[in-house]
Amino acid sequence: MLQYALKELTRRKSRSLLVIFGIVICTALLASALCISQAMRNAASQPFQSANADIIIQRELAECPFALVKHAGKLGAIPEESIQQIRELPGVDMAAGVLELWVTSGPDETDRAVVTGVDPDYQHKLGPTKQGEDCCTLTDHEIGGRYLYVTDDHTCLVEEPYAKKHGLKLGSTLLLGGEEFTVVGTLRAAEGARIAAGEIYVTLRDAQAMLGEGEVVNAVLVRAENQKAAAEIEKKVREIVKVDTDQGERLALTTDSNVMSSVAGVAILAQSANRWMAGLVVLVVFLLVVKSSLSSVSERMREIGTMKALGWRDRHVARLLALESGLVGLIGGLIGTGAGYGAALGYTSSTTLRLPALLNSYPACAKTPPPLDMQFSLAGCGPLVVGAFLVALSIGVLSGYLAARRAGKLPPAEALRRV
Repeated sequence: MLQYALKELTRRKSRSLLVIFGIVICTALLASALCISQAMRNAASQPFQSANADIIIQRELAECPFALVKHAGKLGAIPEESIQQIRELPGVDMAAGVLELWVTSGPDETDRAVVTGVDPDYQHKLGPTKQGEDCCTLTDHEIGGRYLYVTDDHTCLVEEPYAKKHGLKLGSTLLLGGEEFTVVGTLRAAEGARIAAGEIYVTLRDAQAMLGEGEVVNAVLVRAENQKAAAEIEKKVREIVKVDTDQGERLALTTDSNVMSSVAGVAILAQSANRWMAGLVVLVVFLLVVKSSLSSVSERMREIGTMKALGWRDRHVARLLALESGLVGLIGGLIGTGAGYGAALGYTSSTTLRLPALLNSYPACAKTPPPLDMQFSLAGCGPLVVGAFLVALSIGVLSGYLAARRAGKLPPAEALRRV
């Protein structure tokens, strides 16, 4: 029966190709829309995964002129005691503060460096120095390189690009804000955007001492137990961290669900419209394929009547028509999903999105490139592609079923009489 079905498809080439083309278009559009949406979700979650955080809490102020040591960008101070209150909230797995600074460096204090103060107790688990292949690794651990200790005083970690540019290595010293620091390790960061990343990392206590504003941070990274808990934490945080809106201050709570809207708002709207369009195209193509299948039954009245007169049962005729439509859906689905995946791959490889300005701690005069590019990835779109293929196959099978029902109710004598 399969051989007969293939023969019928090739005998009616124009109709078969038209139906297959329609299914290819709808499947390609559906697969590409789903995959690009997944890639955007992956890009939004990448910097948060790198930091092992779900929520970034920051206080935004009006930017002040550059000083010897100052908060990075428009960041404002958050009392360190707020972190402990956040840790005690239901659903919080971890919370740690960092202090992002712009600091003068070099013997003549003409260079600028991005310095991030980190809590040594959390540096391996949360934040810009999180240990792991998706964030940071030590390049000199075999010769004594290490992370920061709680007991350290005026020690630092340097990122590999900064170390190479300034000729720094294990044991080197450098001036930050007029104070001398010793390099205890060199970090190699993974590709992609990183939240609160710096060129140099010091202990939180040293960073606070350089800034001179007391026990403060300017970003809090929170790891929630689950997404539901994260939503509740956001509400509670607004009660803990106070801002003076009359002075133009703002509390910024950034998550992977809202970060994309600030960097790719138009793209997200386009993708939303694309998904609706894909759904509409699927519906239109389904109706066209059903109409084509029913028209095929009308055109083949003599053939169907002859088959029944020769002893073919209704189920045999129905099976043949369903098999033909199923083959059309199979061929169109395979080509369409392949084309859709290729289109999504081309889009993501040629599109670049960057972290929001508030999460970018690098000034324009930074000497090393900031880790801002959010990494698109098609990871996780496999099931979506399979789903798009199943939609195409379902279109073929359902249209075949409707055509088979019509053909099955047709008496042989009536079929021959209507030709």
